[in-house]
Amino acid sequence: MDTQSKDILFKSLAGFLGVLTVVIIYVVFFGPAQSYMHSLYYARTINVASSDKVTATPDIASLSFSVVTEGKNISAITDENNSKVNSAIGMMKQKGVDPKDIKTTEYSLTPVYTQPGQYSTDFVSSIAKYTLTQTVTVKIRDFTKISPVLDALTPLGINRIGNISFGIDDPEKYLAQAREGAFKKAYAKAQAIAQQNGLSIGKVVSISEYSPTNYAYEGIGGGMGGGAVAAPSFKSAEIQPGSQEVTANVNVTYEIK
Repeated sequence: MDTQSKDILFKSLAGFLGVLTVVIIYVVFFGPAQSYMHSLYYARTINVASSDKVTATPDIASLSFSVVTEGKNISAITDENNSKVNSAIGMMKQKGVDPKDIKTTEYSLTPVYTQPGQYSTDFVSSIAKYTLTQTVTVKIRDFTKISPVLDALTPLGINRIGNISFGIDDPEKYLAQAREGAFKKAYAKAQAIAQQNGLSIGKVVSISEYSPTNYAYEGIGGGMGGGAVAAPSFKSAEIQPGSQEVTANVNVTYEIK
């Protein structure tokens, strides 16, 4: 390649590199890339956290009861257990509990093995009997039915009654109220901070929320009931659901000017 051809080649490369440099500068500082970078973040922002709560009265009660039967004959303990559970479910339906709120949550048959004596050396364990457990969980929406249901369980042979818990069936309406209050508090807090520093609040950059999802709490403990005996003479317990707090927590980031 002669000298003239080399000069032409170098000039062409220099011109191409010059054009490429101009294009890169435009894209980075004035073009789409700059717009995209500005859309990713704001250099001047303020982040505030706030919460609000609404007090609500529980509108649903949940309780569980079980029948535990032991014996050597599986068929016999199954019949006895089923009869007691079916009687209890029938009683609840008669008292106005909706069938869709009655749910079997446990049905287990387990063997009970013999144990070695104090001085046994060649003991071989074997099945001594069986234990059948059936558990039913019930939701009660009319609280006036709670005491009558509890009073009727033990005479039917229910020998294990679980804790009663109270909760809110649809907490979202209370969450909406709490959320609205939390956002108002967040905006007021951001405005106060900005004004104290000679700034003003701009548009919202990001929002996040956290709210607890469990709105049930244990109210009254339970225990072992009796066998199929006549109902004892006693006064029904007064069941009090109390109140619950539904809380919304928010984080808001504002642009500041």
